[in-house]
Amino acid sequence: MQGLTELLLLPLVGAVTIGVFKSVVPQRFAGIWASVLLVASFALAVLADIHLAGLPAGHREISGTLFNWVTGFGPKIGWNVYLDPLSGIWLLVITGVGALIHIYSNGYMHDDPDRGRFFGYLNFFIFSMLLLVLAGNLLILLIGWGLVGLASYLLIGFWYHRPSAVRAAKKAFVMNTVGDVGILIGLALLYVRFHTVTYTGLFASFAHATPNTAFFEWTAVLLFIGAMAKSAQFPLSGWLVDAMEGPTPVSALIHAATMVTAGVYLMARLYPLLRLAPDVRYAVAAIGAFTAIYAASSAFFQQDIKKVLAYSTLSQLGYMFLALGVGAYTAGVFHFMTHAFFKACLFLAAGSVIHALGGEQDLNQMGGLYKKMPWTMASFLAATLAISGIPPFSGYYSKEAILGQTFNSGHDLLWAVGVLTAGMTSFYMFRLFFLTFFGKPRNQKIYDHAHEAPAVMTIPVVILGILAVVGGFFGAWLNGWLAPVFRQYPGALHAALEHGPVYGTVLAVGLAVVAFLVAYWLYISKNTPARAGIGQWPGRWMFAAYGLDTGWRYVTILPIQVVGSWFRDQLERGILASVVGVANGIWLWAEDLRPVQSGYVRRYGLSIMVGLGVVLAYCLTRV
Repeated sequence: MQGLTELLLLPLVGAVTIGVFKSVVPQRFAGIWASVLLVASFALAVLADIHLAGLPAGHREISGTLFNWVTGFGPKIGWNVYLDPLSGIWLLVITGVGALIHIYSNGYMHDDPDRGRFFGYLNFFIFSMLLLVLAGNLLILLIGWGLVGLASYLLIGFWYHRPSAVRAAKKAFVMNTVGDVGILIGLALLYVRFHTVTYTGLFASFAHATPNTAFFEWTAVLLFIGAMAKSAQFPLSGWLVDAMEGPTPVSALIHAATMVTAGVYLMARLYPLLRLAPDVRYAVAAIGAFTAIYAASSAFFQQDIKKVLAYSTLSQLGYMFLALGVGAYTAGVFHFMTHAFFKACLFLAAGSVIHALGGEQDLNQMGGLYKKMPWTMASFLAATLAISGIPPFSGYYSKEAILGQTFNSGHDLLWAVGVLTAGMTSFYMFRLFFLTFFGKPRNQKIYDHAHEAPAVMTIPVVILGILAVVGGFFGAWLNGWLAPVFRQYPGALHAALEHGPVYGTVLAVGLAVVAFLVAYWLYISKNTPARAGIGQWPGRWMFAAYGLDTGWRYVTILPIQVVGSWFRDQLERGILASVVGVANGIWLWAEDLRPVQSGYVRRYGLSIMVGLGVVLAYCLTRV
């Protein structure tokens, strides 16, 4: 319990100290200090998980109450801390991958004049994520949830002098707030019904509840809305792509390994509630599958290296929700872990490319960089093979588990969508790889100045690339670590990792290989430019993500503008005209009375005498 407190507070200490002293100490100290604290947090997370592993298999949990918080009415709500194998996995990824990204940022942000503020925000974000994951009840989770949204707002809009970054930050904050409201209402419903918001108390109540009732369906829907917003599931997905306006390490930390998987964590944590709401559980799977194929197709014609990876993140998050919806809980968490490895590697490698090219992100300006950046290229290739599901790389094992358990659950259509998406993923990722590192340089001037990133950036990329290769072998350990937790409650029929039919695996891998060959033929053999096809109908629609942002504009923004204009024209201006009329009348009256205030004492005395005479005359007439 004591170690968990330090683990939670170390990043907060970093955020506070950097914020207080960043103007009086050298800028480089902020990055070193923030990185050291994250490494220490990772060490404490490892020790906490080792201690957890030493407990009996059915009782691997550490919980406690730091202090009672809400005590004024009803049952007390404490500041609860809770660690079990599920939150233990998130702890390792948040602190481990977070520490590598912090170290990398020391090189990437080296020339930024305000990097002290950047590292303060990074530490604050890590604290918020740890608070969310270590929360022992839904109220504390909601606080961490909101702080994560605030931290992401600050990091996405870090370069606040860019109007596009400010717009992206506001968009992310507003869309995430929609989800926050859903969680708040769902939390309130659970508290009113069960008089507790702790996980242990709620799960004990769920174990004896009747499934498929309106209460559980609506509560699950509200909590799922929160998960959809945070994990950018369709149609609440547009903010994540725009969030690429933030510095690349922010994209790696928030939009690859941590923040966007908070919704996955929430759904995995509340899987006993999903058991009681089977219709919502299927909706989770269906929306996840749709998001996966929608985002994969949207990545086909993107020109910005980071936007390709952003749509890739959306697609892989869809895989995770597909797994949770069909009951493949361990497989979904497994893919979260492997995704953290290969996607953080891809983003950081992309950041190295952008850094080497002087800030250039357009694929039409790249090419031939494998000669200039061999370490970055090799790491990017390893992560590309992993996300494409090519054995024996990590993504193959987690995707195969998801697809196999989806098939075994009888969801043939969802399985087919997942298999097709696997092939699409291989195509757009190898398109990105070939356009970036192979072919002739498309801009000789920036190519001549390209170089391998410094060691402080390259080493974290290589470590993540190695994890992208070997991460799949953690599956056996993860299965023994998590499956007993999920099996504690009824309904977790597919808690453990399962294999599907051999022909399903052959089909998924075969499509990925075919997609690789097509990408090679188009972008290596034929030297097809990155912008090819974007002007035609399919490419134009895919490039614009099928007009999702335009749809949101017509559905939400324009109606609000119309209603606001009506209120302005019909009510506000009418009320304002009335107020102005009254004010004008008072002004005219004051103009008439102003000459009376002449400043002559004799005139004031005469006025007093005349007034007194009028009063006396009135009184005498009444006698």
